[in-house]
Amino acid sequence: MITKSDFIKHEECPIWLWLVKYRKDLLPKQSEALTRIFTNGNLIDELARKLYPEGIEIEDRFERGYINTKRMIEEGATVMFQPTAITNDGLGCTADILTKDLKMGLWDLREVKSSTSVKEEHLVDVAFQKICFERAGIKIGRTYLIHINNEYVRQGEIEPEKLFVEEEITEQVAEHMDEARKQIEEAKLIIGNIRSPDMALIQKCHNPEKCDWLDFYIHGFPEIYEIAETFPDDHLKILLDRGTLDYTRLPQQLLDRVGFVEPVAFEEIDREGIKKELADLVYPLYFFDYETYSAGIPPFDGTKPYQQIPFQYSLDIMDEPGGEIIHKEFLARSFVNPMAELIENLKKDFGPKGSVVVWNASFETLRNKEMAEMFPEEAEFLLDLNERMFDLMLLFKFDRKIYIHSEFNKSASLKKVLPVLCPELAYTDLEIQEGGTASASWPVMTNEETPEEEKGNLARAMLAYCGRDTMAMVGIFRKCIF
Repeated sequence: MITKSDFIKHEECPIWLWLVKYRKDLLPKQSEALTRIFTNGNLIDELARKLYPEGIEIEDRFERGYINTKRMIEEGATVMFQPTAITNDGLGCTADILTKDLKMGLWDLREVKSSTSVKEEHLVDVAFQKICFERAGIKIGRTYLIHINNEYVRQGEIEPEKLFVEEEITEQVAEHMDEARKQIEEAKLIIGNIRSPDMALIQKCHNPEKCDWLDFYIHGFPEIYEIAETFPDDHLKILLDRGTLDYTRLPQQLLDRVGFVEPVAFEEIDREGIKKELADLVYPLYFFDYETYSAGIPPFDGTKPYQQIPFQYSLDIMDEPGGEIIHKEFLARSFVNPMAELIENLKKDFGPKGSVVVWNASFETLRNKEMAEMFPEEAEFLLDLNERMFDLMLLFKFDRKIYIHSEFNKSASLKKVLPVLCPELAYTDLEIQEGGTASASWPVMTNEETPEEEKGNLARAMLAYCGRDTMAMVGIFRKCIF
């Protein structure tokens, strides 16, 4: 059966669908704890249902769900949540909301998305659902997308009619019906092909320059080099340039055929340029980093959907050149608006002068501007921090040619620069290794139902991660002092 989930995976990359069906062992594993963190608090679908209070939820999924859906239609239901359709040709899907147009005798389909606008992939998704329901004998009339209104500001209880925007997408979906039918047949072929490694499957990858699923697939089959010469030249060149394929395991004539040139390691350091950039720094230096939380449903009064809410910071203070580091940190321990408490701690930890060293200043400056608007009495302090800010990342922008290295891969990301300059500070020894996990951990760590031991473990992991960010900046800065 091709489910809606299968179809969406195929739309992103056919290789993802194949791996899920046949080689899940090649996909990265996620711990139960992380799964719980990322799924915690997903209430968007439930809130959207409040727009249709007369709705009935269909119990079960797949065959039982389809039986119950048909039964509710026969019993006169006019609004259904999670109705299911199963077709004779092997399709299955569950919609978010179906509403009966009594005048036309058709069903209108409403898809709920956590995005703030209609996207191309949503149209193909809804087209698949329409095909599925109509082949199952449930005629669809109009189609809608219910998405988040990013201008909504919470004041008190969430108001679903203001939080959500309902856009009719009937005409756009109609334009994608043929594409969806074609993709359905292609997905069936993918599921029907158990051969591996398969050149044809690699060729179907939509984005070979960046696709992670392609990496998982190729690295799962060491014998891939035996069929490499059958790859289309453009795909082979991309895989070699990415380092997904080891060029040393391929014959030189094949490398010549696709125009692959062996990468040359390089490091270019403009020492005078670096000195000039750092000359304006004023001691003490404050190496600073925020961690933030955002959600489609604004969690606190005065906040908007997906607003980045600072709940944590790390601060490393260097009083003089070559001086010892004084570490400060803050982590909100309750799931209430953390910004007022965070600002109070900032005011205690920051002195009236000294440069604020960050990585990617646009992020921290925007957070300070947003908090200054929400807390005008603190605006002078927060905007002064912005005036004192120095972006260490700019030293490593490839186009500036101040400090570039082949292993940066033309990126100025901290996680690209750090392993080259300070490999001992890389994040691999940490329980939390990236900001998304740190952000998603906060509501779990502050949840009253979370066991105290788990709260403590999460707090330590979050503090360690954020602290590593500022420690990394200190380490890189010291490597730049010549």
